[in-house]
Amino acid sequence: MGWLLRQLAHWKEIILQDKYLSVITNFGCHYSCPYCIVKNNNLNIPKSTVKGLSRLHNEICDNNINWVSVSGGGDPLWEYENHERWWKHFFQQVPLAVQLELHTSILNIEQDLKEQFNRIVYHLHTFEQLKHVKRSEGGVFEEIVRVVFVVTENFTEDLIDKIAEYCKESPEIDELSFRQMVDDHYKSTNYCAEYLRAGHKDRWWYIEQCDYNLYYCENKIYTEYRKIGEEL
Repeated sequence: MGWLLRQLAHWKEIILQDKYLSVITNFGCHYSCPYCIVKNNNLNIPKSTVKGLSRLHNEICDNNINWVSVSGGGDPLWEYENHERWWKHFFQQVPLAVQLELHTSILNIEQDLKEQFNRIVYHLHTFEQLKHVKRSEGGVFEEIVRVVFVVTENFTEDLIDKIAEYCKESPEIDELSFRQMVDDHYKSTNYCAEYLRAGHKDRWWYIEQCDYNLYYCENKIYTEYRKIGEEL
């Protein structure tokens, strides 16, 4: 079943040319990632509020969105229990036909929350964290599980190969991607870039740093991540 769903999602992406809207949240974060784009570049992502979702449904429809991706300014699941009202309202605003994706570095997600998403993207920092990635158990549908690593100066080709081999053999992981770090001048680094490009679409996905989605934050649409909250 999982394989079939992944194939259907793959061909749907090709045929329909999926259009994403990234909902940018700020509930706070552990802020322990040395490459944090928000912290290192002093970006002013507004705090997430329920009122800030009031235009979400209209923006999804007006922009012909078929994938809504929730990410941050912080981790979307940070102190989740304090923000359940926001999440309840969020799910109500998204049309049923729209698919949902979650980006998080939190690995112990409750089963009922996992089942709300078509894809969960786990942002990892170490090889050991791969062993703690688990897909939903016993649900009607299996979510697509992706892991993503930000490539830092400590990465080597051997480490990249080790990660790729683990993901290939893991029944818990469907997709692997790497992306470059953004430094404190909002410039993309270039660690192992040639090697990563060589394996792109074959062994992993290599994501070049760019603004490839529309961004929604507190009732406003942005085309550049770095400009979110700039007017505040």
